Amino acid sequence: MRIEVLADGLGFTEGPVRLPDGRIALTSISHGCLYVVDPAGGPVERIVTGGGPNGLALGPDGALYVAQNGGVFGASGPAPAGVQIVSDGPVDYFATGMDAPNDLTFGPDGRLWVTDPRGETGFDTMESAPRGWLWACALDGSDPERMVEDGPVFINGLGFTDDARSLLVTATLSSGLLAYEVAAAGSPTWSQARLLHTFENGWPDGMLISPRGEAWVALTAADRIDVIDAAGNRRATLGLPAGSLPTNVCIGGSGELYVTAAHSQSLLRLRFDDGDPSLA
Repeated sequence: MRIEVLADGLGFTEGPVRLPDGRIALTSISHGCLYVVDPAGGPVERIVTGGGPNGLALGPDGALYVAQNGGVFGASGPAPAGVQIVSDGPVDYFATGMDAPNDLTFGPDGRLWVTDPRGETGFDTMESAPRGWLWACALDGSDPERMVEDGPVFINGLGFTDDARSLLVTATLSSGLLAYEVAAAGSPTWSQARLLHTFENGWPDGMLISPRGEAWVALTAADRIDVIDAAGNRRATLGLPAGSLPTNVCIGGSGELYVTAAHSQSLLRLRFDDGDPSLA
């Protein structure tokens, strides 16, 4: 495996997504903006959002959707919490009424799903911390629907399994990977989440679900990516440079992995050799 630094000096990075033209968009919580990085070496673009842009998702309409945490987690300053949208014009709000959105992804139902840990929480306040929320937002402009009200404390990354039967979420402070069974259409509630995997020596943050159905999870304090299969078994571990603090991951167009490394304020590219874990 080969690790390259594509860009640095980007602040506390999060939420990478691959754009149709091959560039990588990511957020900077501490700089209050999005950066768009060209892996081919072109100039870095900056789009100001204010506050604390956290997770990032590319919509079917070609717009970028930003989990705006409202000014927590070391953000650049205060801003209304919610989901922002970045299209051809200025940054606007797509959805509000949330406490502190963290990450987001489009589901198989076409809605935008958003984790909301509801604020900053530490180990010493876990017992009194609010339970995490999970929202679903239709693209028709209707109000967000709160799907889960009693999620794990500090709910964080999320991703749907390739069979669309489960939604996986990370519980950062309890080091868990949880699975919610997707409710049938019209069902008012979801089942209780089951614990799929407990991580060792690291706090799980963002993730992706690979075409093989494995969860590739960024472990911040451990400076590594763990690969978890559908049964909850760890199949591989990818070590990163000490002090990286990986926060999230996305797949590139040629099977490479892009990683936001918050402490090194950078975007990393991981290219794999024969015998390495595969994203194909």
